[in-house]
Amino acid sequence: MTDKALKLSIFLKKGELRREVWDVLKGPKTATDIAKELKKHRSAVSRVLLDMERAGFIKCVNPEDKNFRHYVKR
Repeated sequence: MTDKALKLSIFLKKGELRREVWDVLKGPKTATDIAKELKKHRSAVSRVLLDMERAGFIKCVNPEDKNFRHYVKR
């Protein structure tokens, strides 16, 4: 297992919502898209996405857009 894969595994074990968000992130999606799909609060999903982005597991493909930011796996 690579170092990055190990870090991702540990990161995802820290919360059920993290795993759920990771699992549904197949292609570019917004926090709203993911929240609707998982039936979770958008703010909670947004926090998870920001944590994942800071950790380097995902990236925002349109960071200049204040609304409708789309995220993809790295």
